[in-house]
Amino acid sequence: MKYFLYLFLLAVIIPTGALSQIEEGDREIQATGSFMAMDNLSMLILSGTYGYYYSDRLQIGVGPVITHTEVFGFDTTSLGLKLFVRHNFTARDKLVPYVSGQWYQHDLSPDEPLDFLDLSFVQFGGGFKYFLNEYIAYDVSGNIGLSLGGGEANLLIVAGISAFL
Repeated sequence: MKYFLYLFLLAVIIPTGALSQIEEGDREIQATGSFMAMDNLSMLILSGTYGYYYSDRLQIGVGPVITHTEVFGFDTTSLGLKLFVRHNFTARDKLVPYVSGQWYQHDLSPDEPLDFLDLSFVQFGGGFKYFLNEYIAYDVSGNIGLSLGGGEANLLIVAGISAFL
C-alpha cells in the first residue's frame, strides 16, 4: 500500500509534458466537490457533469448535484441539477484557464416552507484545468454565487477531476 501511495504521489506531483488537445465535438465527464459555509448554514456539494465542446473554446453541460445541507442543527440531503457554460482562453496548453457561468438547483422538490427558488443559485467565476495527460485533467474554480430566492452572495471554491472522451 505504501508503494502504491508513493507511485500515486509521483504521478500527481511530477510535471509531465501533456498538453490539452481540446477540439470541437469533444466530450468531458467531470466529478467535482465543494463546501460552502455561511452564518448557520453549511453545504457539501458533490456533482457529476457531462459537457460538450461546441468549439475548442466553448463548452456547455449538465449534471446531477447531491447536496448535504446543515442549517440550525437540522441536516438533509437532496438531489438537484446543474447547468453550465464555459469559455476556455486556450485549447492547446497544459494549463487551460476559463470563465464560467452556472445555474445550480440544489433540490428539485424542496419541502415547505422552502420555495423552488430558495435553493436556486446563479454563479459566475473562473478557473483552470491542469492536464495530467491528453485525457485527464484537474479542475479548480472560484465562483461568486447569488441565491435566486434572496440572501447573500457567497464564494464557492470547486475542485474536481475531468476525463475527456
